[in-house]
Amino acid sequence: MTCKKCNGLMVKESRPDFSQDVAVLRCLNCGLVLDPLIAQNRVTSLRAKQPALDAA
Repeated sequence: MTCKKCNGLMVKESRPDFSQDVAVLRCLNCGLVLDPLIAQNRVTSLRAKQPALDAA
């Protein structure tokens, strides 16, 4: 998987500070961390903006 920010390599890692059973993705180049909650919020945000973009 590639990073959306810098196109670097994303790796799965266990982060006990987030959760014991949830793996997060971290970019080796820029350090961007993407966990399931962040991914869900980005999808929800894009859906909310879509009607406004379609009207323009």
